Amino acid sequence: MVLIIAILNDGTIMTISKDRVRPSRTPDSWKLNEIFATGIVLGTYMAIVSAVFFYLAHDTDFFTDAFGVKSIKENDRELMAALYLQVSIISQALIFVTRSRSWSLVERPGFLLLFAFFAAQLVATCIAVYANWDFCRIQGIGWAWGGAIWMFSMITYIPLDVLKFMIRAALRATTSRTRQASPLSLFKL
Repeated sequence: MVLIIAILNDGTIMTISKDRVRPSRTPDSWKLNEIFATGIVLGTYMAIVSAVFFYLAHDTDFFTDAFGVKSIKENDRELMAALYLQVSIISQALIFVTRSRSWSLVERPGFLLLFAFFAAQLVATCIAVYANWDFCRIQGIGWAWGGAIWMFSMITYIPLDVLKFMIRAALRATTSRTRQASPLSLFKL
């Protein structure tokens, strides 16, 4: 299943070269602190969201109560299909957060990137909904569960932008404190 996610992600990643972005007016430099901090924080958030999703689907009646779907608590193969779809959606949707400097829902990506994302997620959704693959130990979960997972993923997507802004603000504050404390800052014009 990880291989399928990787192949679908590659198709979307290849379209970034044709993405609709505004060029910077000044030369950019690698902001490794921002890249590492963003990767660590957003990756941790997404891992927690996936663990919470699994807990809610496996140990509670949250999805049954909130979305009216059948329980999949007792069926590990359906749980794996559901978890596959949730991980696929949230991990690939992350590209919209990381490509934008502002709110990801405000800065429209290129049509090719949007098409690649939705095509890949349509394939992932159809796999989760219909596939009964013994070699992957998954069983189709049906369209009701597919819709519930899409709703869950859209709701858990929203904090990604907020976290991105918090990381940038924290790094700016740290950088300005470091510059003020540096003895070399006395010699800057």
